[in-house]
Amino acid sequence: MKTAVVFYDNSCLLCSKSVQFILKHDKHKHFLFSPLDSTSAKPYKLSAETVAVLSSDQNLLTHHKAVKYILKNLPKLKWVVWVFAIAPGGIQRLVYGVIARNRKRWFGTTNCMLSNQYSERFID
Repeated sequence: MKTAVVFYDNSCLLCSKSVQFILKHDKHKHFLFSPLDSTSAKPYKLSAETVAVLSSDQNLLTHHKAVKYILKNLPKLKWVVWVFAIAPGGIQRLVYGVIARNRKRWFGTTNCMLSNQYSERFID
């Protein structure tokens, strides 16, 4: 199976917890991870208010589309994708935007140390 890269904000507690969640449920090791400020992420000029995935077929997905891709590729959580099927795109963008803009205020910040524990799954 080809891998995909998840670009995330490593100073955001919600983002770090999300990466932990993915690591726990990604039994096939489909995902690698890289902070938004890494060398790998720089060519894509990603906003700090986004999560992005470079899919296994080299498509860059951002925002709610990245979240959908991640959930779709976690074997036990594929069923959650039905939420995206029933919610209109405008609602998905709105909900994602509200959470992205307020995530540090609502959830706090952190100095993510996950790359130390799972070094083989993190790239720079």
